[in-house]
Amino acid sequence: MRYVLIVALVGAVAIAAEEPKKDAKLTKKEVGKMMKDAHKGDKSAQVAVETELKKDAPDWDAVAKSAKTFDAMGAAFARVELGYSSPATYIAATKALMKAAGDKDKKAATDALAALNKSCVSCHRYGGAGGALR
Repeated sequence: MRYVLIVALVGAVAIAAEEPKKDAKLTKKEVGKMMKDAHKGDKSAQVAVETELKKDAPDWDAVAKSAKTFDAMGAAFARVELGYSSPATYIAATKALMKAAGDKDKKAATDALAALNKSCVSCHRYGGAGGALR
């Protein structure tokens, strides 16, 4: 019994050691890479959601998966100083997209994606983090 408990505790410590600390600071370069991965390219979460929402019957699991990518991006904003006055609109749009995916509500998902895009433009186009969208 003790052996099993020790093995379980050692395994839990090993797993916890591999996870990055949630409050660890990120660099602008790391967040920039996250932004690019989430929003640029054919395999990005951005393109995946746009593609699904154009369908009559979106794959809601795919939309939810992509929304988690945006959620991680929103959490990253709190871990780096980007000069962005408030990531609140990005985070709110992400939460709305996650809810819409869970509810399988195409109109709400489409509106949430538009709000997400608007939050990016409101920062990048007007001199915020990273300047112009590329």
